[in-house]
Amino acid sequence: MRDWILFDSELFENHLATSWLGRSFYFFEELPSTNSYAKQLNGEGTQHGALVLTDDQTGGRGQYDRVWKAESGKNLTFSLVFEPQKAERFTLLTLACALAVSETVYSCADAEARLKWPNDVLCKGKKLCGILTETQFSGNKLERVVIGIGLNVNQNRFEGELSDKATSLKKECGKEFVREKLLADILQRIEYHYRLWNQFNADLVKQINKALIGFGEWTRLKVNDEQLDGEFKFLGVNESGSLIALNKDFDIRTFSHEQVRVQAT
Repeated sequence: MRDWILFDSELFENHLATSWLGRSFYFFEELPSTNSYAKQLNGEGTQHGALVLTDDQTGGRGQYDRVWKAESGKNLTFSLVFEPQKAERFTLLTLACALAVSETVYSCADAEARLKWPNDVLCKGKKLCGILTETQFSGNKLERVVIGIGLNVNQNRFEGELSDKATSLKKECGKEFVREKLLADILQRIEYHYRLWNQFNADLVKQINKALIGFGEWTRLKVNDEQLDGEFKFLGVNESGSLIALNKDFDIRTFSHEQVRVQAT
């Protein structure tokens, strides 16, 4: 028997102020994975902007096939479908969505949330939000990009190793949040950032870099799980979404998100 208050779809739609993002809305009380469902969406016409949300995600996934666990009915676990014209710069799109989450958190909760390369949002060093981006191709043609977002909202406790590594808006602010309004606010910001991303707007890169943890600082880099010698100045991301760093010899190195992890010194 369900022991939580179900997400109010009507209240969410009343708050939603986007032009296209989230207007096609699929809500489920329980679902194994919103990303998996979003990848299977079909029908006539486009699915661009579709939103898939569940209150109880039983098989949530993170990067590298890690499990994403969230207490039922307390958080926001959802996926967004995009159908861009070009198959490129998806790391930058992921970070644009993370930026939208961090801006919403600051606006609604007055809490500072920073971006951790390449796909997390942290608050006071603890994980507040995780993002998983997946692509679908038909031959060489891109069909869709699915971005799954898990945001810890009203969860009070985290079990096991997550107790020291994860947090929620409620834990940081000491109050409960209206998930429906919070999601509507996030989508409005993501729609705005998607437009900037689609227009190759340089200001988006600047905004992302300002929000990145370690930006402008000397850090250590781990590439394919191997520590690189020496320190590197973290210069953020470029307009293609690659990480750029400066070594002690003032040589600029460029890395893809699959390769590198940034570690504070």
